[in-house]
Amino acid sequence: MTTTPFRSICVPLDGSPFAEQALPAAAEIARRCGAILQLALVHHPVPALATALEVPEIEAQLDQENRAREQTYLSSIVDRVRLTANVPVTGVLLDGAVADALQGHVEDSGADLVVITTHGRGPMSRFWLGSVADHLMRRLHVPVLMIRPAGSTPPPPDLKTILVALDGSSFAERALGVAVTLGKPFGAAFGLVMIIEPPLPIADPSGLAVLPAMAETEKQLRAGAARYLDGIASRLRQEGNVVRTYAVEGPRAAEAIIAQADVTGADLIVLASHGAGGFERLVLGSIADKVVRASSHPTLIVRPPAS
Repeated sequence: MTTTPFRSICVPLDGSPFAEQALPAAAEIARRCGAILQLALVHHPVPALATALEVPEIEAQLDQENRAREQTYLSSIVDRVRLTANVPVTGVLLDGAVADALQGHVEDSGADLVVITTHGRGPMSRFWLGSVADHLMRRLHVPVLMIRPAGSTPPPPDLKTILVALDGSSFAERALGVAVTLGKPFGAAFGLVMIIEPPLPIADPSGLAVLPAMAETEKQLRAGAARYLDGIASRLRQEGNVVRTYAVEGPRAAEAIIAQADVTGADLIVLASHGAGGFERLVLGSIADKVVRASSHPTLIVRPPAS
């Protein structure tokens, strides 16, 4: 499997200590990959109160002062990271709507990885749909590493075990290259997990009864999943990777993936995502989205371009 090392990593900031908690992970990845760090902050215009008072000169002055403060903050973070992490760092102050400005910058700058913090506030918080992290995860064809801080500043990551979720499709397999690219510099071992959902009951043709799925069917599903994972693992092992496979039964894929990450002590979960949005997202949800919201593990979302 041919992989290209990361060369440019973008970290969106908003001026808060919460957003800055993505920096240790991003800096360590940059150091190991020989990549440059791009720190991006979107300018926050002052409220147009001065315009309401018919003194636009004051509004312009306040906005200029606010922009200067943002630039000072950004420069201080750039200097701090450059000094402590010893990696090349740049900072850019952007204009526009936050999510759109960041998306445009990532696409225009050639960044090949985004590292960002997210609240991921739990199962009822699908209504963080408009958040910046969620927007980037759904729209970018650049991998997005989502970090959910526990409160204190996290230490630099040591990616010993990376869990990659597969479902038997070539689409899901396209996350493997990114996982290997990130894991190689850390000497990571890889776990491949496939969730086997219980087969549906069979309706009696008479309509009078519902027959449970046969044990033989369940056995065949387990055997098929094991063969598939072994085939993928064999290819990765030929390239010198340490790989383990897990064919896991469970009615809810996201919960089963997180449980497997907990059991194996995974330092990172990697999934491919179609980046579904709008009504489809609200009704169906996505496994990647549910994992990001419910897991405490850092999660790398890969949204490959359409074939």
